[in-house]
Amino acid sequence: MAIEYPPYVTGYGGIPTLFRKIKEAAVPTKFTQDFLTTVLGLKSSSFRPMIPLLKKLGFLDQANVPTQAYRDVREDGRRGEVMAQRIREAYRSLFNANEFAYKLDKKELTSKLKSVLGAAEDDGNVTYVAATFTELSKLAKWDGTSKVKDQPPEEEHRDENGGGGDGLTFKGRLGLSYTINLNLPATTDIDVFNAIFKSLRENLLREQ
Repeated sequence: MAIEYPPYVTGYGGIPTLFRKIKEAAVPTKFTQDFLTTVLGLKSSSFRPMIPLLKKLGFLDQANVPTQAYRDVREDGRRGEVMAQRIREAYRSLFNANEFAYKLDKKELTSKLKSVLGAAEDDGNVTYVAATFTELSKLAKWDGTSKVKDQPPEEEHRDENGGGGDGLTFKGRLGLSYTINLNLPATTDIDVFNAIFKSLRENLLREQ
């Protein structure tokens, strides 16, 4: 049974250059070989497999049209987070085996991949998978990407008597909202409606 390898390229050393060029150039209608060589200036044959790599990572669709992830990864503020999300998806089996796979060193990562893929010890493709994963991971932001940011604590103070416990109060204004359902009478007399809303405004909507 043939092994289904995660995304990899043999020219993995060019990955940082590829994404730097993607950031600098405008988003193309289609990411073609001509765009790669002419606009991005990546003419080496080692960059040709980068298009399939971008597709497997979800940066291009099956028609080579840039996806939203492609646009997002060009933004400095989102690049690391988007890259981490794409890597987690593309190397899902690896992360299922070790959720901190990006922290493994070369030897540990290669060993884990062979175990996950059921590959032989002398499988050279696993080396390329590990190296590709490592280069992509360098562009990702891992820490805190899946964590909810801590909310700042409410500011508090003690009462004038210096007491604790029940004397603990909070600064600021408490905002409450209400939903009011009105059953209006079946009438065309505008005075009736005016009277209803006047009463509503004076008795319920008046700010305390």
